[in-house]
Amino acid sequence: MELSNYYYTAYGLAIGSEIALPQLTEIQPTTVDLTIKREQLPASPPLHTTKVYRSGLNAQFARNDSDNLWLDWSPLMRFLAVDGHHLTLDTDQTDEELLALFTLSEALGLILFQKGYFLLHGSAIQLNNKGLVFLGLPGAGKSTTVAAFAQQGVPVLSDDMVCIRFDEAQKPLLIPAFSQIKIWESAVEGLQLDKTSLTPVREGLTKFSWHESVAFAEEAVPLERIFVLEPPDGAEPTPKQVSKSQLPIELLNHFPLPDLLLTGQSLKAYFEKSAVIASSIPLFKLNRPANFAKLHEFVAYLKTTL
Repeated sequence: MELSNYYYTAYGLAIGSEIALPQLTEIQPTTVDLTIKREQLPASPPLHTTKVYRSGLNAQFARNDSDNLWLDWSPLMRFLAVDGHHLTLDTDQTDEELLALFTLSEALGLILFQKGYFLLHGSAIQLNNKGLVFLGLPGAGKSTTVAAFAQQGVPVLSDDMVCIRFDEAQKPLLIPAFSQIKIWESAVEGLQLDKTSLTPVREGLTKFSWHESVAFAEEAVPLERIFVLEPPDGAEPTPKQVSKSQLPIELLNHFPLPDLLLTGQSLKAYFEKSAVIASSIPLFKLNRPANFAKLHEFVAYLKTTL
């Protein structure tokens, strides 16, 4: 067993890490599924611009013929994902908070992608042992919606990146990530959360992490429903179901990693898994509740109907 400084669990994986990742649940030293280490990386293949941003930095992406994946946030740090088992971080940074912020993001997503998981840019909760996913463009209110459920004691499954795997019967299951919701100060105030129980996030001076008192689901749950949040339109937020034929395109629009990952066989596999989801899971478009009172009404509605 390779020795690491820290041992954690997240996304159903046992992780051995050279860097501290305090957002994760610590476990006893064990044989791990993933090792995270700091090491100087070789030069990458040609880099390509992505849609991925973190702390205002636009990441670049590269892959080689062996399907090793680079995510480059130069001059801050660079990552290399290999075989779904090894994530290497190359940086001079020593700030543990900053290291964890970048590692527990799309960098870890590369490992999940290599493991064959189905990924979405969104947030998820466990409601009555069923999994609900909220998708949307940045600022759509995904994390705020999940935080409103968490206020009512509803366990959180993930925030920012949703991880889905399929069981032997090809039923989609939501995999728990780790106990954290990142929300803007306006949402903290609107939800009337106690700011003293939150910690500032390096992504923005007015963004906070809520993790210590959040109820967190530790077991995978069946995916039950997907919502795509859209801007409020002044009317009552009424879910409108998307046709099964359109669902794969909707899911593709919310892929959280560099688009260049989805080519050839990977793109084919993504659409095949989308079709499996479409066969049994409804997806609804929903105009975001216009204010926090309406949001609480939406939470109460779902809690009594699912």
